[in-house]
Amino acid sequence: QIAGLIFQDPTLAAPVHPGYPYTKAEIIYAVRYEMAVTVEDVLARRTRLLFLDTHAALESAAWVPELIAVELKKEASWKDEQLSIFKELAKQYLLP
Repeated sequence: QIAGLIFQDPTLAAPVHPGYPYTKAEIIYAVRYEMAVTVEDVLARRTRLLFLDTHAALESAAWVPELIAVELKKEASWKDEQLSIFKELAKQYLLP
């Protein structure tokens, strides 16, 4: 299914973050087929990037809400709220 998404739209082969194997297609797949509905769902539960590299997850969170919002037909305010929620969550995983 992920390969099919990439075949339909090759831009979805782009990585979530340089140095990690997760792709934009995996985010779309998680939303469509695994019931992911938040940035936390994608970056913590599906890819585990939050736990592997919190800084990379925070950088990815800048644009991940857009992909999810398109799939779920959410408004701009939802994206801003998701980013804010995820940033607060990620703070708990940063070393002092």
